[in-house]
Amino acid sequence: MNVGMYKGAAGMVAFEAWQETIAQNLASVAVPGYRKGQSTFSSVVADTTRIRHGDSVSQTEKGVLPASKRSLNLTPGQYTYTGVDTNFAISGEGFFRTRLPDGTNGYTRNGNFRLANDYTLVTQEGHPVEGDGGPLTFRQQGGRIFVNAEGRILQDDQQIGRLVVFKFDRPEDVHRIGNGIVGPVGNNQATPIQNAPIMHMTIEGSNVLMMEEMVNMIALGRAYDSAKKVLDVSDDNAGKAIQYLGGQS
Repeated sequence: MNVGMYKGAAGMVAFEAWQETIAQNLASVAVPGYRKGQSTFSSVVADTTRIRHGDSVSQTEKGVLPASKRSLNLTPGQYTYTGVDTNFAISGEGFFRTRLPDGTNGYTRNGNFRLANDYTLVTQEGHPVEGDGGPLTFRQQGGRIFVNAEGRILQDDQQIGRLVVFKFDRPEDVHRIGNGIVGPVGNNQATPIQNAPIMHMTIEGSNVLMMEEMVNMIALGRAYDSAKKVLDVSDDNAGKAIQYLGGQS
């Protein structure tokens, strides 16, 4: 196989994945608590030439090819005071935990919560927010909501529950589920953070920087063009070689 064509094609595939990441970041710049995606590039060793001997295949050459890996950037976003009783933000690491429709847990930094018809604290999509004793349910008669230093929620003088913040054993091993919600990869466990500082009537913004993503778009376009040139030149050289060898017979 033409190694140059292999490298050019592998580079174009890696850059297409980067393009998807940038597009998703730009589309989610206004989503509270959104954690931007990032693509990192590395080289991998791959078989580029194999020769068949009867029923066996022997490796004769290896090539170093570009590859990309996606991850989430956990840098905090900007905090904004809203004055809304059901808005919360985490000051520091960690995530709120919600119960998804399929019964699994989702984790989010988006503290733009609301009260459902049954006065349960839910996300904007309607997923229940879990406290230390399960979903947090407020009194129907209403009352002023307050959060103390331990994360305990009180409505007037009655304690509703404690808003728990979770952190992952391996923060880098999480994947995006959607709508600002992430989940663990493999056996990556989420454990409660004791006395995590929570800001009331505040939400955390996305950590996407519009200007940074636009710069990435420019860099991506140049990198993609370079990979395509490698592919085009390798294809052209292969065609010339075939013509030359064909003329020798």
